[in-house]
Amino acid sequence: MDFWDLTKILVRRWYVSVTLLLLTFAGTAYTAVAVKPDYSLTAYVQLIPPTAVSDPAKAAQAQNPWLALGITSLSNAAMVATQDQTFLDALKVQDDSASFEITIGDRNPVAIVEVIAPSLEQAESATALITSHYEQSVAMLQKQYGVKAADMITAYRLDKGENVKRPGGKVKRAVVVIFAIGILMTGGVTILFDALLRRRRRSKAAAPAGPAPQVVRQRPNPDVPPPEDWEKTRPLGQHVSAGNGKNGGTVVISSSAMSSDATILLPRTPRAGEPGADDDRGR
Repeated sequence: MDFWDLTKILVRRWYVSVTLLLLTFAGTAYTAVAVKPDYSLTAYVQLIPPTAVSDPAKAAQAQNPWLALGITSLSNAAMVATQDQTFLDALKVQDDSASFEITIGDRNPVAIVEVIAPSLEQAESATALITSHYEQSVAMLQKQYGVKAADMITAYRLDKGENVKRPGGKVKRAVVVIFAIGILMTGGVTILFDALLRRRRRSKAAAPAGPAPQVVRQRPNPDVPPPEDWEKTRPLGQHVSAGNGKNGGTVVISSSAMSSDATILLPRTPRAGEPGADDDRGR
C-alpha cells in the first residue's frame, strides 16, 4: 500500500480519520500547554594559577606538578573527578530530576557546568553542589602531591547564577511524540476499520439470498398400487383421462387414494388393437 492508497482510504472513511485527527490535534495542544519547559542554568568556573611562588629559588614546576602539565590538564582531571559515581548517587538522592554536564573550553581552561531541572530552585541548588564539588576536586588533586596553599591553582566561579534559560526542548519532544503517535493511530485505525467493512460486505455477498431448499422424502402410500397397475386396480372415484386418446397420448391420473393431491402426468402406452400400436411395433 502506497501513500495514494492510504489517502483514498482516509478520504473514503473520512468520518473515522477526521475524528482521530481532531483528537490528535487536541492531544497535541494539551501536551504543549500542560508540559512545562525545564530550566537550564549554566555556570563557569575558571582555574587561576598562583600569583607568586613560595620559594623563588625553586622552579614552579617542582612546587606544583600541575603547572608543568598545564592548567587544562588539571581542569580535565577535576571534571572526571566531579562525575564520579559516588557524587552522582548523592546528587540523585538529593535531587532526582536534575541532570548536568561539564565541558572544558578549548582555548581557556574554563569548566562550563550546565544543569537542567524542572524548577529554578532545583537548578540553582544542583548548580551550587556541582560547582562546589568541582572546586573541591581541584584542591584535592593538588593536595595529594603536597602542594602548599600559596602554590595551588584555585577555582573561581565567574557567574552569579544569572545564566538561566528555558529552551523548551522537553516540550518540543513531547509534542512531536504525541503528534506522531496520533498520526500513526489515525492511519492504522482507519485501515483496520476499512478492512473490517470490506470483509463484512464480502461475507454478505457470499451468503445465499434465501433459505436453502429442503428435499422432503415422502413414504409411499401402501394403499396406492404401483404405477403399472393403476389402470387395472384404480379405485372407485379415480379419474383417468387420455390426452387425445390416439397414438399414445398423455395419461392424467388424479386419485383420492394417494397420500397427496398432486396430479401425476405419465406417458400412455397404446394397448393391443388400438390405433398406433402396430406402428410402435414396426418401429
